Parts: sequence; structure tokens; C-alpha cells
Amino acid sequence: MKIILIGYMGSGKTTIGKTLAFNLNQKFYDLDNKIIDYTKESIYELFELYGEKKFRKLEYNILYNFLKKKKYYILSVGGGTPCYQNNILLMKKYSKIVYLKAEINTLFSRLLKEKENRPLISKLSNNDLYNFIGDSLNKRLCFYKKADYTIDIDKKSILDIVKEIISFYVLCFIKKNF
Repeated sequence: MKIILIGYMGSGKTTIGKTLAFNLNQKFYDLDNKIIDYTKESIYELFELYGEKKFRKLEYNILYNFLKKKKYYILSVGGGTPCYQNNILLMKKYSKIVYLKAEINTLFSRLLKEKENRPLISKLSNNDLYNFIGDSLNKRLCFYKKADYTIDIDKKSILDIVKEIISFYVLCFIKKNF
């Protein structure tokens, strides 16, 4: 089983990924944590030290090596990961991709609570944060829409989302084998 969760920051990729992995008895990985383990620097520090361009190149290399080596996984990736270095095509080659789609208001309320921990939004005012989410989400949608499956996560429990992902994956397996 190879599933990658994509979506905007704050969409719940890590939380849902851990729950999904537990329910499927699979190993969960977070690409940001793989990067941190490799560099011994936080994502915030990497952005500050090297800028986004070098960070995205490093991100691609770690993603590529991970996908080539692992046979089974549930992987969550950063919100921008699918949008750079042809990552979306790389991910589609090795995995089924699930897009966790959330409305701007949902993302805003979640990110407002944790913006100090997010390098791209840590210094934004509330109004600027809302506009930033809308603008960057619109730019990323064309990449997110390339996912194999989209789940609208608003007003759904984590378990409902996990059940929907499992149903999708089972359907893919059945189609592949018949």
C-alpha cells in the first residue's frame, strides 16, 4: 500500500495520516520529519538559512529517495511539495495520492492557532494570513487537482475521512485486479 496525503497546510495531513496508518497497520511517514532527520535543522531554519528554492531541491531529493526505497507507506507531504520540482508527477508514479481539501475559513481558523510554528505565515497579520491562504491555495489548486482522489474534509471527523480513504484504496485495488 502506497498512499500520499497532500493538501494545504492545516488540512490535517499528519493527523489523518497517523490514524490511517494505524487503521491499516502500515507505517506512517511525514516528509517534513524526514527532511529534519536528514538535515538536523527545522523546516523553519532551512527556509531561513537557504531560502525556498534550495529547500525545494532538498525536499525533492529526499522525496525521490524515499519513494524509490519504500515498498509500503502512508506519507504526508508539505502543502507546497506537490507544486515544485515535478513532485506531483513523481508521487503519481509511485503512489496513490489523496488530496485533503479544506475551505479557506477552515484553514484560516486552524492556522491562526499555530502560525508561530509555520515559517511561511509566522509574521502575517490575521487579515494578511486570510489573504495569503486564499492566494496561495488558488495557485496550488492545479497541482492538488492532479490527485487520484479528493476528499472534502470540512465538517467530517478524522475517522470518517480515514474510512473514505480506505474505501477509495479498496476500490483501486479491485479495479486493478479485475
